[in-house]
Amino acid sequence: MKQILDAAFAHPRGLLGRLGASIMARSKERNAWIISLLDVQLTDHILEVGFGPGTVVQSLATIATAGFVAGIDASELMVKQASELNVQAIQQERVQLQQGDALTLPFEEATFDKALSINSVQIWPDSLTGLKEMRRVLKRAGLINIALQPVWVRKDDEVRQIGEDLLAQLARAGFQHTRLEFKSMKPMACVCALGAK
Repeated sequence: MKQILDAAFAHPRGLLGRLGASIMARSKERNAWIISLLDVQLTDHILEVGFGPGTVVQSLATIATAGFVAGIDASELMVKQASELNVQAIQQERVQLQQGDALTLPFEEATFDKALSINSVQIWPDSLTGLKEMRRVLKRAGLINIALQPVWVRKDDEVRQIGEDLLAQLARAGFQHTRLEFKSMKPMACVCALGAK
């Protein structure tokens, strides 16, 4: 079962990866809510770690039309699909997508105004190192949003506890003004841990 989930969601590849991408792309309501919490501005430079099929990148680029959106994803298949979806913005040099690792982001310090990751942090080999990397590439007072919709749990209380754990990790990574946002939805609630550099 773990191998199936890995091929569909953690490191999407093959037929299962395409199925996982299809499921991830259907989460419009959740994604819109997560983006709204970052208060994206016209000129923002934004990083998404674990962009999957690229639908959030597309939404961000639609809002930050005078800004820039970068994305890192471990899956070659997701880079391909997201690049096809965002081809026009990539050609306009407003979006840059690449295969990479959350633990070693290929960007200079203080590059981004906002950074986010949706349903990705739980599969990083070392989540604290990844969060520290996201902090490194954020500008002073830059905002982070780490979101999870943990479909592997059964109760909202479990989702809230996962959120509290994410908040603690943000604090350990050096983020300030942390807060938790929670949204009831199907098949399971979503939680966002937010903070500032």
